[in-house]
Amino acid sequence: MNDNQFLGYERDDGSVGIRNHTVIVSTAPYANDTVKRAADIVEDAIPITHPLGRCQTKPDVFQTYRTLLGYATHPNTYGAVVVAHAGEIVDGDELAEDIAETGRPSDSVNIHREKGVMNALKRTVNSAQEIAQDASAQKRVPSDMSNLTFGINCATSDTTSGLCQHKATANAVWRLIDEHGGRGCFAETPEFFGGENELAERAVNDEVKQEILERVGHWDERLQATGYDVRGAQPTPDNMDGGLTTIEEKSLGALVKSGDGPIQDIIDYGAKIPRDSGMYIMDTPGHGAESVTGIGAGGAHFMVISTGQGHTLSNAVMPTIKITGNPGSAERVPEETDVDVSEALVGDESFEWATDQLWDEIVDVVNGKVTLSEALGESQFAIHRIGPST
Repeated sequence: MNDNQFLGYERDDGSVGIRNHTVIVSTAPYANDTVKRAADIVEDAIPITHPLGRCQTKPDVFQTYRTLLGYATHPNTYGAVVVAHAGEIVDGDELAEDIAETGRPSDSVNIHREKGVMNALKRTVNSAQEIAQDASAQKRVPSDMSNLTFGINCATSDTTSGLCQHKATANAVWRLIDEHGGRGCFAETPEFFGGENELAERAVNDEVKQEILERVGHWDERLQATGYDVRGAQPTPDNMDGGLTTIEEKSLGALVKSGDGPIQDIIDYGAKIPRDSGMYIMDTPGHGAESVTGIGAGGAHFMVISTGQGHTLSNAVMPTIKITGNPGSAERVPEETDVDVSEALVGDESFEWATDQLWDEIVDVVNGKVTLSEALGESQFAIHRIGPST
């Protein structure tokens, strides 16, 4: 294996995973407990649960379906069991069929059809057990680094974020793009406020430039419609604790993590990230759990969380690497700090050194090293919703 390769799991749809998960997906809140109980029984099975899937408007139904399908067909997913309560607007049978079309093993379990939760639980466990056992027999094989997609998010940003860890994150993602032909994806559209014109100038063409500006404008209008003007304010207490006073100040620091290279496109929440090499934006809220869930649905293989004061933000399907340049955070929450690059900020080390520290960790993780959040079993899953319940 050479420096342009990693050891991954090949899929029938042409993607390559860095993990080999079995996921159990709930289509509605009334199936969540069955999913959680089954995942507790089956070794390494990941439960995908949420409060959505009923009484939603069509745009929200589509977004929920697309997000769940994204996780069930993620490159890191080997196979999936879908559990529905009864006749849901997110159809469990349809979801299982769409999963199977990618070549992944899948099964659909319906609690009403099984005549109760006990029968449904037994069938879910049996199906997930079979998939997990088959997954364990698959071997990693050398794969080209160009297959990889690098997800980026920030969390509890502070005054160190734009000065240190965001720079290392930007250098690492552009190393994957420029030297290996991979992809990057960042998000959090409301956190472009104040920097949107500078960001839009990086678009590869006028169409993408206009789309970026329109999406930022849409978020501005949507937030103001609630009666709250976020511009000139800072709604997040931990950001204020870290010395950030306005959303514009936060945005200008946050954009550092994406570097200064060209933006290929801006895509919908939870949409598949294109396979062409380059940097992409996913249109998501600034809410970390929702934005990270969206990028995971898009198929990013791993996520780098660039954090100022430390954060638990993690994803079960997409390994999450946390980097900080704040020496106080690295000392305060060491179990949440995979990469400490604070010596580039307060010591004698360079940003090139910081980039190498992060890159080496990425190479280890894509080849199988578990992140701290994986070792602790920490993760959050939150699908962003568009409108009210019906």
